Amino acid sequence: MPAPKKKKTLHGAAYRRTALMPTAKSELSSLKMKLKVLQRVNEIAASTFDVQPLLDRAMDLVTEIAPSEAGSLLLLSSDRSTLKFSIVKGPAAVKLEGLEIPIGQGIAGWVAKTGIPLIVNDVASEPKWKKEIADNVEFPTRSILCVPLKSRAEVIGVVELINKLREEDYNDDDLEIIELLGAHLSTLIENSRLYSEAREKVDRITAMAETSALISSSLDVKRVLETVMTVAKDVIDAEASSIFLYDEEKHEFFFEIATGEAGDAVKQIRVPWGKGMVGWAAEHMQTLLVPDVTKDPRFYSKVDEKSKFQTRNAITVPLKPKNKLIGVAQVLNKKGGLFSREDVELFETLARQAAVAIENASLYTDLQELFLNSIRTVVSLIDAKDDYTAGHSSRVTKYALMIADQLGFATEDRKRLELAALLHDVGKIGMPDAILKKPSGLTPEEFAIVKDHPNKGAEALEPIKQMKEIIPGVRYHHEKLNGKGYPAGLSGEQVPMDAQIICVGDSYDAMNSDRPYRKGLGMEESVRRLRQDSGTQFNPKLVEAFVAALEKEEGK
Repeated sequence: MPAPKKKKTLHGAAYRRTALMPTAKSELSSLKMKLKVLQRVNEIAASTFDVQPLLDRAMDLVTEIAPSEAGSLLLLSSDRSTLKFSIVKGPAAVKLEGLEIPIGQGIAGWVAKTGIPLIVNDVASEPKWKKEIADNVEFPTRSILCVPLKSRAEVIGVVELINKLREEDYNDDDLEIIELLGAHLSTLIENSRLYSEAREKVDRITAMAETSALISSSLDVKRVLETVMTVAKDVIDAEASSIFLYDEEKHEFFFEIATGEAGDAVKQIRVPWGKGMVGWAAEHMQTLLVPDVTKDPRFYSKVDEKSKFQTRNAITVPLKPKNKLIGVAQVLNKKGGLFSREDVELFETLARQAAVAIENASLYTDLQELFLNSIRTVVSLIDAKDDYTAGHSSRVTKYALMIADQLGFATEDRKRLELAALLHDVGKIGMPDAILKKPSGLTPEEFAIVKDHPNKGAEALEPIKQMKEIIPGVRYHHEKLNGKGYPAGLSGEQVPMDAQIICVGDSYDAMNSDRPYRKGLGMEESVRRLRQDSGTQFNPKLVEAFVAALEKEEGK
């Protein structure tokens, strides 16, 4: 009888190899999964620096790795008091997005507060679970996996998965892989925030440089202030901005610039001295930051009542070049939160730029007025040579500006026209009184002298650099569209627009004024003759603009 076969057994190293084989296989699978996760995270990181699309793609990956019915990424508020559903995947996404829960409440709140991850496969038996949230969004909840997101050992949010698919339970492998992903996700969030902050700083520096350049290059104070306050609103991310100027006589403030939805509605509103945040900032000559106007007694609600604008928070800065109050600047309602100290510092800088712009414009206006008064004095001496033409240049200037305003001339174009109209007859300054005051008709020789006054005036202005742009209006104000005017016989569009406008005003005043040989024709007849000669002597568009302006003035 043959001996029975011995049962084979494994000893030593062979046994250990066999026992370890399933574990090694499991570890290899886990390692492959981790490498795949890292590869996908790197792809997401390379796709964008914008935080929302980045987080959205990351949450797609989270719910794919640990297949779940729903998933959420909640971020901690700046004051660390609440968690906000920033990205939500699943059937209840629309109802949950933007919802905030207090820190410490519910499973997500507990994980955020403690920094400890948690798996709950039977939420009904878990006292930390807040059943009300699931009920409110009508989403049946069975199981939850929640891990903290940390940056520099500080919790910044949580990732939460709900209801593993196929009614399976969440396990330690799920927790490990989501923790790994959460660690990289925290880095992505932090990098995205740093990028956003850097970009915001660049935007702010760029805005400051652009407003500085504008102030240096423009004396149009209205345009400068509108630009500065629009930049302030956009860069600080506020809903509205405004500048109040101080009326010393009435001891009150009025809106000079107002951006935002209520811009036009507030421009008629005035704020008494000492009233509201504006009054306080002016009276104390200090910046005022109010995080909640409903809790601040300095808030002047009448502005909101009249404008229908609801103020929540504000930064108010006095405008005080050389320590003299000229007004107050304000930004209202930080979008999505509260104004920071950085916002205050930026707005103070922009407010200083606005104050400089106002002061520069004021100095320029004073110089311009001094200059114009000097011109008016010279012009009055010319007009005074003939009793019948006294005030002629001033009236022609008035008529020219009426046309300009009717046509919507820009500020710089209007100023140029004003000077040209004032000086259009400066060439008569050397003309003999015998010709200027002659009561009867002029001889051909005398009329030739008169016809030369536009050239004489232009030649007198040519040495003055600042007068270069007004010379065409002076030289050609007696030209006609049909080419039969003087001194150059220009026609049609060859005649400069300033000269065409001055021609209308000059001709109207000549017809409407008394002369030694006749009485003034009056407005009605003068207008009739202007229209009669439209298209030959005068530009029809300018004539109609002038008539409309005259009728508007008559109706006042």
